[in-house]
Amino acid sequence: MTKADMDEKRVRGSLDAIVGQIRQYVPSMAPYFEIDRPLGEYAAGLQPARVGPVHADRQEAVARAVRQVLRQAFGPAAAEVSVDASDVRAINIVDHHQLLNHPLLLGTNIIANADRLVGGGGRRPIVTFSCSNVPPSNHYMRNGFQFRGEAIPYFKAKEHRDAMYYTSVRSFDFVERLRALKRWERFKSDDQAFLIEYQGLLNGLDYSHTNRHRDQLAVALRRTWPMLFSQELRRDVPELLYANSEDVARECLVELLAGENFLSAALFDAEFRQHVLDAFRGIVVAWDEAAGKGTHFFWRKYPGRPELLRLFVDGSDLVPADPRFKDLKVPLEPAAIRDHLEREEIIPSVALCMSVLLYAGVKPLVGPGSLVYTTQLKEGWTALLERHGYASEASLVAQVDTAGLIAGTPMFFGRSGDAVRTLYAADVFSMGGMSESYMKTALSAPLKDLLSVGSSGVYDLFSNSYIPKEKQLTERIGFDEAATIIHGWV
Repeated sequence: MTKADMDEKRVRGSLDAIVGQIRQYVPSMAPYFEIDRPLGEYAAGLQPARVGPVHADRQEAVARAVRQVLRQAFGPAAAEVSVDASDVRAINIVDHHQLLNHPLLLGTNIIANADRLVGGGGRRPIVTFSCSNVPPSNHYMRNGFQFRGEAIPYFKAKEHRDAMYYTSVRSFDFVERLRALKRWERFKSDDQAFLIEYQGLLNGLDYSHTNRHRDQLAVALRRTWPMLFSQELRRDVPELLYANSEDVARECLVELLAGENFLSAALFDAEFRQHVLDAFRGIVVAWDEAAGKGTHFFWRKYPGRPELLRLFVDGSDLVPADPRFKDLKVPLEPAAIRDHLEREEIIPSVALCMSVLLYAGVKPLVGPGSLVYTTQLKEGWTALLERHGYASEASLVAQVDTAGLIAGTPMFFGRSGDAVRTLYAADVFSMGGMSESYMKTALSAPLKDLLSVGSSGVYDLFSNSYIPKEKQLTERIGFDEAATIIHGWV
Protein backbone atom coordinates (compact mmCIF):
# COMPACT_ATOMS: atom_id res chain seq x y z
CA MET A 1 0.00 0.00 0.00
CA THR A 2 1.42 3.40 -1.00
CA LYS A 3 1.66 6.36 1.37
CA ALA A 4 -1.15 8.06 -0.58
CA ASP A 5 -3.34 4.99 -0.09
CA MET A 6 -2.51 4.92 3.61
CA ASP A 7 -3.33 8.62 3.97
CA GLU A 8 -6.65 8.15 2.22
CA LYS A 9 -7.51 5.15 4.41
CA ARG A 10 -6.67 7.16 7.56
CA VAL A 11 -8.72 10.18 6.46
CA ARG A 12 -11.75 8.15 5.44
CA GLY A 13 -11.55 6.16 8.68
CA SER A 14 -11.51 9.38 10.69
CA LEU A 15 -14.44 10.79 8.71
CA ASP A 16 -16.43 7.60 9.30
CA ALA A 17 -15.78 7.83 13.05
CA ILE A 18 -16.76 11.52 13.19
CA VAL A 19 -19.93 11.07 11.15
CA GLY A 20 -20.79 7.92 13.11
CA GLN A 21 -20.79 9.77 16.42
CA ILE A 22 -22.77 12.68 14.97
CA ARG A 23 -25.38 10.20 13.74
CA GLN A 24 -25.49 8.52 17.15
CA TYR A 25 -25.67 11.53 19.44
CA VAL A 26 -27.44 14.05 17.19
CA PRO A 27 -29.86 11.86 15.23
CA SER A 28 -31.54 14.86 13.60
CA MET A 29 -28.35 15.30 11.55
CA ALA A 30 -28.18 11.67 10.37
CA PRO A 31 -30.46 11.93 7.29
CA TYR A 32 -28.34 14.66 5.70
CA PHE A 33 -25.32 12.36 5.44
CA GLU A 34 -27.45 10.16 3.14
CA ILE A 35 -28.45 12.86 0.64
CA ASP A 36 -26.62 12.18 -2.61
CA ARG A 37 -28.53 14.75 -4.69
CA PRO A 38 -26.39 17.44 -6.33
CA LEU A 39 -26.19 20.62 -4.28
CA GLY A 40 -28.09 22.70 -6.85
CA GLU A 41 -30.97 20.23 -6.84
CA TYR A 42 -30.99 20.14 -3.05
CA ALA A 43 -31.09 23.95 -2.87
CA ALA A 44 -34.03 24.11 -5.27
CA GLY A 45 -36.08 22.11 -2.76
CA LEU A 46 -35.47 24.48 0.15
CA GLN A 47 -38.25 26.91 -0.77
CA PRO A 48 -41.67 26.07 0.73
CA ALA A 49 -44.00 24.37 -1.73
CA ARG A 50 -46.98 26.37 -0.50
CA VAL A 51 -47.85 29.08 2.01
CA GLY A 52 -51.25 29.32 3.68
CA PRO A 53 -53.11 32.65 3.82
CA VAL A 54 -52.43 33.31 7.52
CA HIS A 55 -48.69 32.78 7.14
CA ALA A 56 -48.66 34.72 3.87
CA ASP A 57 -50.16 37.74 5.61
CA ARG A 58 -47.70 37.51 8.49
CA GLN A 59 -44.79 37.18 6.10
CA GLU A 60 -45.86 40.45 4.49
CA ALA A 61 -45.31 42.02 7.92
CA VAL A 62 -41.84 40.43 8.15
CA ALA A 63 -41.03 41.80 4.68
CA ARG A 64 -42.11 45.29 5.84
CA ALA A 65 -39.78 44.96 8.82
CA VAL A 66 -36.91 43.90 6.53
CA ARG A 67 -37.50 46.89 4.27
CA GLN A 68 -37.39 49.20 7.28
CA VAL A 69 -34.14 47.64 8.52
CA LEU A 70 -32.58 47.94 5.07
CA ARG A 71 -33.70 51.57 4.78
CA GLN A 72 -31.87 52.29 8.00
CA ALA A 73 -28.82 50.31 6.88
CA PHE A 74 -28.48 51.63 3.33
CA GLY A 75 -29.82 55.17 3.65
CA PRO A 76 -30.60 56.73 0.24
CA ALA A 77 -29.32 53.60 -1.55
CA ALA A 78 -32.26 51.63 -0.12
CA ALA A 79 -34.48 53.17 -2.81
CA GLU A 80 -33.01 50.73 -5.35
CA VAL A 81 -33.68 47.67 -3.14
CA SER A 82 -36.80 45.56 -3.60
CA VAL A 83 -37.80 42.96 -1.00
CA ASP A 84 -41.23 41.34 -0.75
CA ALA A 85 -42.79 38.44 1.14
CA SER A 86 -41.58 35.89 -1.41
CA ASP A 87 -38.00 36.79 -0.43
CA VAL A 88 -38.55 35.86 3.23
CA ARG A 89 -40.48 32.58 2.91
CA ALA A 90 -37.23 30.71 3.59
CA ILE A 91 -34.35 32.57 5.23
CA ASN A 92 -30.73 31.80 6.10
CA ILE A 93 -30.57 32.38 9.88
CA VAL A 94 -27.06 30.97 10.39
CA ASP A 95 -24.80 33.94 9.65
CA HIS A 96 -23.25 36.38 12.09
CA HIS A 97 -23.45 40.09 11.27
CA GLN A 98 -19.85 40.71 10.24
CA LEU A 99 -17.68 40.91 7.16
CA LEU A 100 -17.72 37.90 4.84
CA ASN A 101 -14.98 35.72 6.25
CA HIS A 102 -15.22 32.25 7.75
CA PRO A 103 -15.53 29.22 5.42
CA LEU A 104 -18.45 27.71 7.34
CA LEU A 105 -20.48 30.93 7.18
CA LEU A 106 -19.48 31.61 3.57
CA GLY A 107 -20.96 28.26 2.66
CA THR A 108 -24.43 29.06 3.96
CA ASN A 109 -25.45 31.58 1.30
CA ILE A 110 -23.92 29.37 -1.42
CA ILE A 111 -25.78 26.25 -0.29
CA ALA A 112 -29.07 28.07 0.33
CA ASN A 113 -29.04 29.55 -3.17
CA ALA A 114 -26.99 27.06 -5.19
CA ASP A 115 -29.79 26.56 -7.73
CA ARG A 116 -29.70 30.20 -8.86
CA LEU A 117 -26.07 31.25 -8.65
CA VAL A 118 -24.72 30.08 -12.01
CA GLY A 119 -27.02 30.25 -15.01
CA GLY A 120 -30.28 29.38 -13.33
CA GLY A 121 -33.19 30.61 -11.26
CA GLY A 122 -34.52 34.09 -10.65
CA ARG A 123 -32.61 37.23 -9.81
CA ARG A 124 -34.57 38.25 -6.74
CA PRO A 125 -32.23 39.40 -3.95
CA ILE A 126 -30.90 36.95 -1.39
CA VAL A 127 -32.01 38.07 2.07
CA THR A 128 -30.12 36.77 5.10
CA PHE A 129 -30.98 37.26 8.77
CA SER A 130 -27.72 37.62 10.67
CA CYS A 131 -27.11 37.56 14.41
CA SER A 132 -25.61 40.78 15.78
CA ASN A 133 -25.64 40.13 19.54
CA VAL A 134 -22.24 38.40 19.19
CA PRO A 135 -18.93 40.02 20.22
CA PRO A 136 -16.19 40.78 17.67
CA SER A 137 -14.04 38.15 19.40
CA ASN A 138 -16.42 35.35 18.37
CA HIS A 139 -14.91 32.25 16.75
CA TYR A 140 -16.04 33.19 13.24
CA MET A 141 -14.60 36.71 13.35
CA ARG A 142 -11.78 36.96 15.89
CA ASN A 143 -11.82 40.77 15.86
CA GLY A 144 -11.72 41.10 12.08
CA PHE A 145 -11.20 38.53 9.35
CA GLN A 146 -8.61 36.02 8.19
CA PHE A 147 -6.30 36.14 5.18
CA ARG A 148 -3.50 33.79 4.18
CA GLY A 149 -3.85 32.00 7.52
CA GLU A 150 -3.37 35.21 9.53
CA ALA A 151 -5.89 37.04 11.72
CA ILE A 152 -6.48 40.57 10.38
CA PRO A 153 -7.99 42.66 13.21
CA TYR A 154 -9.82 45.95 13.06
CA PHE A 155 -11.28 45.67 16.57
CA LYS A 156 -9.08 46.09 19.65
CA ALA A 157 -8.55 43.21 22.05
CA LYS A 158 -10.19 45.23 24.84
CA GLU A 159 -13.42 45.33 22.80
CA HIS A 160 -13.83 41.55 23.03
CA ARG A 161 -17.01 41.81 25.16
CA ASP A 162 -18.76 44.36 22.97
CA ALA A 163 -21.90 43.42 21.06
CA MET A 164 -21.78 43.99 17.31
CA TYR A 165 -25.33 45.35 17.60
CA TYR A 166 -24.24 48.31 19.70
CA THR A 167 -20.80 49.18 18.27
CA SER A 168 -20.45 52.57 16.64
CA VAL A 169 -19.36 53.41 13.11
CA ARG A 170 -15.60 52.99 12.68
CA SER A 171 -12.80 53.08 10.16
CA PHE A 172 -11.43 49.85 8.82
CA ASP A 173 -7.78 50.25 9.86
CA PHE A 174 -6.39 46.73 9.67
CA VAL A 175 -3.37 47.76 7.59
CA GLU A 176 -2.26 50.21 10.26
CA ARG A 177 -2.94 47.66 13.02
CA LEU A 178 -0.87 45.00 11.26
CA ARG A 179 2.01 47.44 10.98
CA ALA A 180 1.71 48.44 14.64
CA LEU A 181 1.61 44.76 15.64
CA LYS A 182 4.81 44.12 13.60
CA ARG A 183 2.95 41.61 11.43
CA TRP A 184 2.83 43.50 8.14
CA GLU A 185 6.07 41.99 6.87
CA ARG A 186 4.60 38.50 7.14
CA PHE A 187 2.74 39.20 3.90
CA LYS A 188 4.20 39.12 0.41
CA SER A 189 4.10 42.36 -1.58
CA ASP A 190 1.09 41.20 -3.66
CA ASP A 191 -0.83 40.37 -0.50
CA GLN A 192 0.07 43.71 1.06
CA ALA A 193 -1.24 45.43 -2.07
CA PHE A 194 -4.50 43.47 -1.80
CA LEU A 195 -4.97 44.42 1.88
CA ILE A 196 -4.37 48.10 1.10
CA GLU A 197 -6.86 47.92 -1.77
CA TYR A 198 -9.45 46.04 0.30
CA GLN A 199 -9.18 48.52 3.16
CA GLY A 200 -9.58 51.38 0.71
CA LEU A 201 -12.67 49.74 -0.81
CA LEU A 202 -14.33 49.28 2.61
CA ASN A 203 -13.55 52.81 3.77
CA GLY A 204 -14.64 54.27 0.43
CA LEU A 205 -18.24 53.03 0.74
CA ASP A 206 -20.95 55.52 1.66
CA TYR A 207 -21.66 55.37 5.40
CA SER A 208 -22.60 59.03 5.71
CA HIS A 209 -26.18 58.21 6.67
CA THR A 210 -25.33 56.18 9.79
CA ASN A 211 -23.42 56.15 13.09
CA ARG A 212 -23.85 52.39 13.62
CA HIS A 213 -21.34 49.72 12.68
CA ARG A 214 -24.08 47.21 11.96
CA ASP A 215 -25.28 49.46 9.13
CA GLN A 216 -21.72 49.78 7.84
CA LEU A 217 -21.53 46.01 7.71
CA ALA A 218 -24.77 45.68 5.76
CA VAL A 219 -23.38 48.11 3.16
CA ALA A 220 -20.02 46.30 3.03
CA LEU A 221 -21.62 42.85 2.74
CA ARG A 222 -23.77 43.96 -0.17
CA ARG A 223 -20.75 45.38 -1.97
CA THR A 224 -18.28 42.54 -1.34
CA TRP A 225 -20.55 39.53 -1.98
CA PRO A 226 -20.06 39.65 -5.78
CA MET A 227 -16.29 39.55 -5.25
CA LEU A 228 -16.57 35.88 -4.33
CA PHE A 229 -17.26 35.20 -8.01
CA SER A 230 -15.14 35.80 -11.09
CA GLN A 231 -15.83 38.89 -13.17
CA GLU A 232 -17.92 37.14 -15.82
CA LEU A 233 -20.34 35.79 -13.18
CA ARG A 234 -20.88 38.93 -11.13
CA ARG A 235 -23.48 40.61 -13.32
CA ASP A 236 -25.90 37.70 -12.97
CA VAL A 237 -25.38 36.82 -9.30
CA PRO A 238 -28.36 37.91 -7.15
CA GLU A 239 -27.36 40.60 -4.70
CA LEU A 240 -27.00 39.72 -1.03
CA LEU A 241 -28.84 41.76 1.60
CA TYR A 242 -28.08 41.21 5.29
CA ALA A 243 -30.74 42.34 7.76
CA ASN A 244 -29.72 41.60 11.31
CA SER A 245 -32.32 39.41 12.99
CA GLU A 246 -32.54 41.50 16.17
CA ASP A 247 -33.66 44.58 14.22
CA VAL A 248 -36.10 42.60 12.09
CA ALA A 249 -37.63 41.02 15.20
CA ARG A 250 -37.67 44.40 16.95
CA GLU A 251 -39.62 45.97 14.09
CA CYS A 252 -42.06 43.05 14.06
CA LEU A 253 -42.54 43.09 17.83
CA VAL A 254 -43.33 46.79 17.99
CA GLU A 255 -46.37 45.93 15.87
CA LEU A 256 -47.18 42.50 17.32
CA LEU A 257 -47.08 43.51 20.97
CA ALA A 258 -49.80 46.07 20.36
CA GLY A 259 -52.23 43.22 19.65
CA GLU A 260 -53.37 39.93 21.11
CA ASN A 261 -51.39 36.88 20.01
CA PHE A 262 -49.37 34.14 21.66
CA LEU A 263 -46.19 36.24 21.63
CA SER A 264 -47.79 39.14 23.48
CA ALA A 265 -49.35 36.61 25.89
CA ALA A 266 -45.92 35.06 26.48
CA LEU A 267 -44.70 38.43 27.72
CA PHE A 268 -47.72 39.99 29.39
CA ASP A 269 -49.87 37.11 30.70
CA ALA A 270 -48.15 36.07 33.94
CA GLU A 271 -49.50 32.50 33.99
CA PHE A 272 -48.74 31.76 30.34
CA ARG A 273 -45.35 33.49 30.65
CA GLN A 274 -44.34 31.06 33.40
CA HIS A 275 -45.32 28.12 31.22
CA VAL A 276 -43.10 29.55 28.46
CA LEU A 277 -40.17 30.04 30.84
CA ASP A 278 -40.48 26.47 32.06
CA ALA A 279 -40.90 24.98 28.57
CA PHE A 280 -37.76 26.49 27.04
CA ARG A 281 -35.41 26.33 30.02
CA GLY A 282 -32.18 24.61 29.02
CA ILE A 283 -32.61 24.98 25.27
CA VAL A 284 -29.54 26.50 23.65
CA VAL A 285 -30.28 30.20 22.78
CA ALA A 286 -33.08 30.34 25.40
CA TRP A 287 -32.27 30.45 29.12
CA ASP A 288 -30.95 28.55 32.09
CA GLU A 289 -31.18 30.74 35.16
CA ALA A 290 -29.30 28.40 37.51
CA ALA A 291 -26.37 28.17 35.13
CA GLY A 292 -26.44 31.92 34.45
CA LYS A 293 -26.94 31.36 30.73
CA GLY A 294 -29.13 33.13 28.22
CA THR A 295 -31.70 35.79 28.96
CA HIS A 296 -35.47 35.97 29.32
CA PHE A 297 -36.81 37.22 25.98
CA PHE A 298 -34.54 40.31 25.67
CA TRP A 299 -31.02 41.54 26.29
CA ARG A 300 -30.55 44.91 28.01
CA LYS A 301 -27.98 47.47 26.91
CA TYR A 302 -25.17 47.87 29.40
CA PRO A 303 -25.12 51.52 30.62
CA GLY A 304 -22.43 53.50 28.82
CA ARG A 305 -20.91 50.51 27.04
CA PRO A 306 -21.72 48.60 23.82
CA GLU A 307 -22.30 45.43 25.85
CA LEU A 308 -25.28 43.30 26.92
CA LEU A 309 -26.92 42.55 30.25
CA ARG A 310 -28.99 39.41 30.72
CA LEU A 311 -32.52 39.90 32.07
CA PHE A 312 -34.58 37.53 34.20
CA VAL A 313 -38.26 37.79 35.10
CA ASP A 314 -38.86 38.91 38.66
CA GLY A 315 -42.56 39.31 39.39
CA SER A 316 -43.93 41.65 36.73
CA ASP A 317 -40.56 43.01 35.62
CA LEU A 318 -37.53 42.03 33.60
CA VAL A 319 -34.62 42.67 35.96
CA PRO A 320 -30.88 42.63 35.10
CA ALA A 321 -29.19 39.53 36.51
CA ASP A 322 -26.27 41.76 37.55
CA PRO A 323 -27.45 43.23 40.90
CA ARG A 324 -25.53 46.47 40.26
CA PHE A 325 -28.13 47.36 37.64
CA LYS A 326 -31.34 46.20 39.29
CA ASP A 327 -32.72 49.73 38.97
CA LEU A 328 -32.74 49.25 35.17
CA LYS A 329 -35.67 46.87 35.37
CA VAL A 330 -38.18 46.90 32.53
CA PRO A 331 -41.89 46.50 33.37
CA LEU A 332 -43.54 43.64 31.49
CA GLU A 333 -46.18 45.96 30.08
CA PRO A 334 -46.88 46.66 26.39
CA ALA A 335 -46.07 50.36 26.49
CA ALA A 336 -42.81 49.87 28.41
CA ILE A 337 -41.55 47.03 26.25
CA ARG A 338 -42.39 48.85 23.01
CA ASP A 339 -40.74 52.04 24.31
CA HIS A 340 -37.54 50.19 25.24
CA LEU A 341 -37.54 48.42 21.86
CA GLU A 342 -37.98 51.66 19.93
CA ARG A 343 -35.14 53.29 21.88
CA GLU A 344 -33.00 50.15 21.38
CA GLU A 345 -32.48 49.81 25.13
CA ILE A 346 -33.48 46.15 24.80
CA ILE A 347 -33.00 43.78 21.88
CA PRO A 348 -34.74 40.43 21.25
CA SER A 349 -32.88 37.26 22.14
CA VAL A 350 -32.25 34.56 19.54
CA ALA A 351 -35.08 32.50 21.06
CA LEU A 352 -37.49 35.42 20.67
CA CYS A 353 -36.25 36.22 17.14
CA MET A 354 -36.86 32.60 16.17
CA SER A 355 -40.27 32.64 17.81
CA VAL A 356 -41.26 35.63 15.66
CA LEU A 357 -40.26 33.67 12.55
CA LEU A 358 -42.20 30.61 13.70
CA TYR A 359 -45.25 32.82 14.31
CA ALA A 360 -44.95 34.11 10.75
CA GLY A 361 -44.38 30.66 9.24
CA VAL A 362 -40.95 31.63 7.87
CA LYS A 363 -38.85 28.56 7.09
CA PRO A 364 -35.52 28.98 8.89
CA LEU A 365 -32.60 27.67 6.83
CA VAL A 366 -30.39 26.30 9.54
CA GLY A 367 -26.97 25.10 10.57
CA PRO A 368 -26.27 21.95 12.58
CA GLY A 369 -26.76 23.75 15.90
CA SER A 370 -29.83 25.73 14.86
CA LEU A 371 -31.33 22.59 13.31
CA VAL A 372 -31.57 21.27 16.87
CA TYR A 373 -32.74 24.39 18.70
CA THR A 374 -35.21 25.62 16.08
CA THR A 375 -36.86 22.21 16.11
CA GLN A 376 -36.95 22.26 19.92
CA LEU A 377 -38.51 25.74 19.88
CA LYS A 378 -41.07 24.66 17.27
CA GLU A 379 -42.03 21.53 19.23
CA GLY A 380 -42.11 23.48 22.49
CA TRP A 381 -44.42 26.16 21.09
CA THR A 382 -46.67 23.55 19.46
CA ALA A 383 -47.15 21.69 22.73
CA LEU A 384 -47.62 24.88 24.78
CA LEU A 385 -50.15 26.38 22.42
CA GLU A 386 -52.11 23.14 22.17
CA ARG A 387 -52.36 22.87 25.97
CA HIS A 388 -53.24 26.49 26.67
CA GLY A 389 -56.06 27.41 24.33
CA TYR A 390 -54.24 28.24 21.09
CA ALA A 391 -55.06 25.11 19.08
CA SER A 392 -55.19 26.88 15.72
CA GLU A 393 -51.85 28.59 16.40
CA ALA A 394 -50.37 25.25 17.45
CA SER A 395 -51.37 23.83 14.08
CA LEU A 396 -49.77 26.76 12.26
CA VAL A 397 -46.47 26.46 14.13
CA ALA A 398 -46.43 22.70 13.57
CA GLN A 399 -46.50 23.34 9.81
CA VAL A 400 -43.19 25.23 9.82
CA ASP A 401 -40.34 23.22 8.32
CA THR A 402 -37.21 23.61 10.45
CA ALA A 403 -35.18 20.96 8.60
CA GLY A 404 -33.59 23.12 5.88
CA LEU A 405 -29.91 22.50 6.59
CA ILE A 406 -27.58 24.87 4.71
CA ALA A 407 -24.46 24.94 6.88
CA GLY A 408 -21.74 22.67 8.16
CA THR A 409 -19.32 22.69 5.24
CA PRO A 410 -16.86 25.04 3.50
CA MET A 411 -17.48 25.68 -0.21
CA PHE A 412 -14.29 27.41 -1.36
CA PHE A 413 -11.00 25.55 -1.75
CA GLY A 414 -7.71 26.05 -3.55
CA ARG A 415 -4.92 23.67 -4.44
CA SER A 416 -1.49 23.98 -2.85
CA GLY A 417 0.75 21.34 -4.42
CA ASP A 418 -0.77 17.95 -3.71
CA ALA A 419 -3.00 19.32 -0.96
CA VAL A 420 -6.29 21.20 -0.98
CA ARG A 421 -6.71 24.11 1.42
CA THR A 422 -9.81 25.83 2.71
CA LEU A 423 -10.23 29.45 1.62
CA TYR A 424 -11.56 32.36 3.66
CA ALA A 425 -13.43 35.19 1.93
CA ALA A 426 -10.40 37.49 1.64
CA ASP A 427 -8.42 34.63 0.07
CA VAL A 428 -11.13 34.33 -2.59
CA PHE A 429 -11.34 38.11 -3.11
CA SER A 430 -7.60 38.32 -3.70
CA MET A 431 -7.87 35.63 -6.41
CA GLY A 432 -10.49 37.64 -8.31
CA GLY A 433 -13.32 35.32 -7.30
CA MET A 434 -14.12 31.71 -8.17
CA SER A 435 -14.46 30.77 -11.83
CA GLU A 436 -17.59 29.57 -13.56
CA SER A 437 -16.11 26.09 -14.00
CA TYR A 438 -15.28 25.90 -10.27
CA MET A 439 -18.78 26.99 -9.26
CA LYS A 440 -20.52 24.59 -11.63
CA THR A 441 -18.46 21.66 -10.35
CA ALA A 442 -18.96 22.60 -6.70
CA LEU A 443 -22.69 23.09 -7.15
CA SER A 444 -23.02 19.67 -8.78
CA ALA A 445 -21.32 17.84 -5.88
CA PRO A 446 -23.52 15.52 -3.76
CA LEU A 447 -24.59 17.10 -0.49
CA LYS A 448 -23.31 14.16 1.56
CA ASP A 449 -19.78 14.63 0.14
CA LEU A 450 -19.80 18.30 1.05
CA LEU A 451 -21.03 17.59 4.56
CA SER A 452 -18.40 14.92 5.14
CA VAL A 453 -15.67 17.50 4.47
CA GLY A 454 -17.17 19.84 7.07
CA SER A 455 -18.00 17.11 9.58
CA SER A 456 -15.04 17.86 11.86
CA GLY A 457 -16.31 21.43 12.36
CA VAL A 458 -19.82 20.12 13.03
CA TYR A 459 -18.34 17.65 15.51
CA ASP A 460 -16.59 20.45 17.40
CA LEU A 461 -19.93 22.26 17.71
CA PHE A 462 -21.83 19.22 18.98
CA SER A 463 -19.08 18.06 21.31
CA ASN A 464 -19.82 21.05 23.56
CA SER A 465 -23.42 20.03 24.21
CA TYR A 466 -24.41 16.62 22.93
CA ILE A 467 -21.51 14.15 22.74
CA PRO A 468 -20.47 12.69 26.14
CA LYS A 469 -17.01 13.87 27.14
CA GLU A 470 -15.78 10.34 27.79
CA LYS A 471 -16.86 9.26 24.29
CA GLN A 472 -15.35 12.15 22.34
CA LEU A 473 -12.78 11.42 19.67
CA THR A 474 -9.35 12.71 20.62
CA GLU A 475 -7.84 12.77 17.12
CA ARG A 476 -9.79 14.35 14.29
CA ILE A 477 -8.83 15.52 10.82
CA GLY A 478 -9.44 19.06 9.62
CA PHE A 479 -11.16 20.54 6.58
CA ASP A 480 -8.03 20.55 4.44
CA GLU A 481 -7.20 16.88 4.92
CA ALA A 482 -10.79 15.86 4.23
CA ALA A 483 -11.05 18.12 1.18
CA THR A 484 -7.82 16.75 -0.29
CA ILE A 485 -9.40 13.30 -0.38
CA ILE A 486 -13.04 14.17 -1.14
CA HIS A 487 -12.55 17.16 -3.47
CA GLY A 488 -9.90 15.77 -5.78
CA TRP A 489 -11.44 17.87 -8.58
CA VAL A 490 -10.07 21.14 -7.11
